[in-house]
Order: sequence, then C-alpha cells, then structure tokens
Amino acid sequence: MQRILFALLAAAFAFAAPAGAQQQGARAPLDWFLGYDQFRGATLSPDGNHLAVIRRDDVGDTLLVVNMQTRQPAAIQRARADQSLELSQVGFASNSRIVFRLIQRNRVVYNASASIRNRRVDDGFETNTRIYATNLDGSNTTQLYDPSALSQYIDAGIISDLPRDDDNILLIVPTQGGAELRKVNVNTAAWERVENGTLFTFNWIVDVNGTPVLRQDSVQNGRGYSWLRRGPGQRSWTEIARFSGAAAANSGPDFQPVGAATQPGQVFVLARREGQDTSGLYVYDAASGQYTETIQTNPQFDITDAELDTANNVLQAACWWAYRWTCEAKDPAFADRWTAINQALGDQVNIRLIDRSDDGNRWLIYTDGPQDLGTYYMYNHEARSLNAIISQRSGVNRALLPTQHVVNYTTSDGQQQWGYLWLPPGVTRDQARNLPTIVVPHGGPEGRDVWGYDPFALGFSSQGYAVFQPNFRGGGGFGRAFVVAGHGQWGQRMQEDVADAARHLISSGITDPNRICITGWSYGGYVAFTASFMNADIFKCSVAGAGVSDLRAMLRWVRSGERNDVQGGGGGGGSRSVSYQYWTDAIGDPNRDDASLDAVSAAQNADRVGMPLLIIHGDEDITVPIAQSQLMVAAMERAGKPTRLITLEDIDHYASPRNGEAWRTVLTESLAFFNQHIGPGVPPAGGAQP
Repeated sequence: MQRILFALLAAAFAFAAPAGAQQQGARAPLDWFLGYDQFRGATLSPDGNHLAVIRRDDVGDTLLVVNMQTRQPAAIQRARADQSLELSQVGFASNSRIVFRLIQRNRVVYNASASIRNRRVDDGFETNTRIYATNLDGSNTTQLYDPSALSQYIDAGIISDLPRDDDNILLIVPTQGGAELRKVNVNTAAWERVENGTLFTFNWIVDVNGTPVLRQDSVQNGRGYSWLRRGPGQRSWTEIARFSGAAAANSGPDFQPVGAATQPGQVFVLARREGQDTSGLYVYDAASGQYTETIQTNPQFDITDAELDTANNVLQAACWWAYRWTCEAKDPAFADRWTAINQALGDQVNIRLIDRSDDGNRWLIYTDGPQDLGTYYMYNHEARSLNAIISQRSGVNRALLPTQHVVNYTTSDGQQQWGYLWLPPGVTRDQARNLPTIVVPHGGPEGRDVWGYDPFALGFSSQGYAVFQPNFRGGGGFGRAFVVAGHGQWGQRMQEDVADAARHLISSGITDPNRICITGWSYGGYVAFTASFMNADIFKCSVAGAGVSDLRAMLRWVRSGERNDVQGGGGGGGSRSVSYQYWTDAIGDPNRDDASLDAVSAAQNADRVGMPLLIIHGDEDITVPIAQSQLMVAAMERAGKPTRLITLEDIDHYASPRNGEAWRTVLTESLAFFNQHIGPGVPPAGGAQP
C-alpha cells in the first residue's frame, strides 16, 4: 500500500488541532478537558458522499449534513437544550434520506425524607421520543412515529436501517398493548407490524433478513432482564438467559448480541460461556439455542465489540480493551486497510471504525489518545488518503498535553497488576524521577481505566503532576474472576491494591514520597475517604468526590427505597432491588457484617484520619447521596479535625446537567488543595522541582 497522506480539511465545521511548539512557562487551559464532546453520532451515506453528525453547543444540538466533495456543511435540524430536546440515533436510510430521533427529557423529582436530604432532588427523566426522516437538505421531513397518544416514559428507537432496503427501516415503538416491531416507510410513514412484544419488551435483534430472532424483556418488576430466542419459522419464544438482582448489575458482557451473522437465524453475540472466565465473540443460532462458532476469545481481557459491515454482511474484526483499544481482523480486505491506518496514526491513539461506504472505499475513523482529544478522519482507499476532518476541541496545542504510559507492578500478595502513568508535559519516561504525584482510583468499582481521554488525569497532569490510575481487582474488563476477587474487599484487598501501586511508584523512584496525594470519584471517592485513615503512611492529602463514607448507612439508604433506583433500573429500590442486591453481594450484609463494615468506613474512623481531607459532592446525587459526605464532615467535627465540603449545587453523580462547570470546580479546587499540601507541579518546561 502506498504511503497514507494526511490533509486537514479547511471546512467551516472542521477544527484542526495544531501541534505547535511548547511555549516556555505555558500550561494547558483546563477548558480543554471540560464539558461534552462537541460532535457525536457521525455516520456516512451508503455511497460515502455525505456525512451526518450532531454538533452540540450551549444552545443545544444541531444535525449537520456535510457534502464530502465540497466540504460544505448544512444545518438541517436543531434541538434546543432549553426545551429539554436532544438528537440521537442519526442514520442514512438511503443516499437521499436521513432518519433521526428527537428526544424530550422531562425532569422527574420527588421529595426525599429529611433523614437523608431535606430538598427536592432529580430522580431521572420521563422520555418522550419522536422519530423523523428528512432529505439531505432538511426538506420533506416526515414524522415516522408520534407518541402523543400515550403517556409518559415513551422511548421508541431504531432497530435496523435494513441496509438492503432504501425505503424502509425497523422501529420499536410502545403501544397501549405493549411494544411493537414495525417496518416503516421513510418516505410516506406507512407501516406494517412485524412483531408484537409485551408490556415488558424493550429490544429486538434481527438476523440478516430482518427477521426478529432475539427479544429482550424486563423481568421482576424492573429488577432484571431476560433474553428470548425464536428461529425463523418457529412460533414461540424461548427464554435463554435471565439476569436479575446482583447479576443484572454485574460487569459484562455475559450475553450481549452485536448484530446479524451471515446466515438466517444467526447473530453475533458477546458472551461469557459456561466455564469461561472472559467473554468472547461467538455465532449464536436462535433456532437451536447453540453457539455454532467461536470467533474470538482472550484469556486476559473480555471481548467487548465487533466490526460488522452490515451492507455486505461481513464480520471484519473482533475488538477489546487491552492496554489500548485493540481489534483483530477477521476479513483479509479489512486487515490490509486496518494495518495501513494503524501504521499511519501510530500506537498512541485508539482507532475505531465508525462507518463505511457500501463499496468499502471510504471509511469514517475516530481516534482519541492522551494527546488526541478526539478526531474524526476520512480514509479513501482508492486515493490512499487519510484526512482529519473534525476535531472535538479547537485550538488544542498537543505540546502542552501530558503523555501516558503503562506501568506494571506486583501487589503485596503477589498478584501482577498494571496501571496508567501520566507524565507532565516535557517529562519523558526516562526523566520521571521524584515527581509530585496524584493517585486516581477509578469508580464503579466494576469499571476500569483505559488509554486516552480522562478529564482528571489530563487536568492534573497538564498542571505538572504525575498521575497514576491503577487497575485494581474488582474492576471490569479482565474476566469475571477479577471482578469477584473484589467482592467483600472494600477497604481491604482492593484498598491495598491501590496502596501497593503508590508504594511501587515511590520505590521505583518515580514519585517523591513526601509529595503524593490521592483523589477519586464515586467508588474512587470511597477509596480516597478510606485512605485518609488507612493509608496515612503513604499519602499526604486526600480529595474524596461523591464517595461513600459509611457503608452501613449507605446500605440502609438503598434498602429503604429512597434511592428509587431509576438510574440503575432497579425497579423502585428496597431490599429486592438490583442496587441493594449488588451492594450486599459486593460489599457485605449489614445484618451480618456490621463490625467489618464499620472498620472500613471513614465516618466511623474519623479520629484516625491522618491527612488533610477535602470533600466534593453534588447535592442532587441519587447514586451516592450527599448525606455520605455530610456524615463525614460531622464525624470529623466530633473528632476535632478540620475538613471542608464543597457542594456542587444542582449537580448529580455524573456532574449533570452542567458537566463543564462542575468538573471545572472539581479540578480547580483539587489542584489548589494539592498545591497547598504537596506543592505545585513541575515547571511547564519539564523536569522535577528540587
């Protein structure tokens, strides 16, 4: 293959990311790492001549259609944020028609009891969804689904664009009698019923012929879900998998369809088969209920995605998170092009194939990495060109961004673990000695850290601090045994894994032992709370964000039903909710483990806190209530120890709705706290301070 050529498109919608030289004394502005991505949902027309993408700004969402010959964008649909409107699920039904969802989310609130919070709090959204088709210039707009005849919580969606049918798509729509699968004409809105579901059906998976072969239903009053199968020509549905209680909240994928396979009645699924620790990619036959082919497994990592060419019915690659985003080619034509693209873009970015033209000549690529905050590329196979067309953030100078490295270490009980080390701009891996360091454990805890964009890591490291993100046991993506190894280990082995990571940084000379702090959000906030009394021999300060300080109080709150479990799909909270069953499975039973839970709860050990502690929490958090932080403040006051709680007003667990504003507060307050207690980060020109 000829050398890939690079060219930045000089279009009104495209923002080039200059790689200019680092200025002496310059720091990256924190605004680079805040807020939502500017662009999302990009897709190509079947002939590759047009690109559709949603642009978000302070006003709301705009659907842009870009002529790829002229590079001229046209705004064809707007959704204003002040009307609670947003756009989603944009796709081309044909070269001349675009379909999209227009969603209205109405806030739902309730009065929480005074025992937790004495104020109104956000408890999720009522969703009202309309689906439209329109021409490329926004003309001849046709409404394909109108939910006005029904009440609240109406969420319709696009099941398939039927790639070999330019006139019709498949929609799942709610009705008074339950969900329906409909084939809808994108020009006339005429429709026919394909399949009846139940009041609890919320998804179908179709095969290569557009025949529904898998169905997903809610079970146990929303406390779980099930998958059912039906092969072509079969009359009844058969349940094949049920996930309820704690199992519904566990990290997957245990059974997750990803698309139609090559044969009728068959689909590609991600599944953790019996006897297998990690999830793999398989072909599943809906008629027999059997896995007929193993596509990809990995003994260390869960397989989490697949690249499917739906227009030509070809499986192109299986993908997963290793140290970076990794795809293994299954199609020779794909392998040739994928190798060339990876060679051109290098190994510092994650590369994802977002869409392709039906003839396979044009590919829409998305990249991100520690020095790439999100870029769309257009690859043209005939021209052997790779053009950067859209950047998520304008004006970013990559010379002012930190670098990311994989660091392996051994825990005190002999387990091999690893994490990501972020180094300040100007500091090479060989120069990483005696640095002020911030350890940032992830949330979940069944999440994991990945290569690339992270506002905490980028924000702290860009200001001169080394940052370390450990992938400790209990996290997801590394097989089920790694997750289960964290159950019952809050404040114990999981906490020790994080402490062991810090000890490694110190013993290896990377970190100045007198200049190391810890911070995290959600479960990471719990680790930061716990470190304040359990790891005072290592860390010099702690910032706990939206964390749990009292495990028994948290479990009582979930069990009381006050959480209402809207975000977690748990069907109303209480002792039978998904949340409570997961928490007791992962943490412990308050009816049996009171003493052990108190031993690893910061609010019960405030008298042992041995470092400065800053606490940050949103007052509309319904995942971890702000009462958890307030309990810690009260306990610290009783112990005669100073602390400070920063309340993020009208902000939930995920920093919504004002993401950028909330994270700016978190970053700036945390940085000021670190500067006060361990000194400033290394100078912008590089090198550790004496």
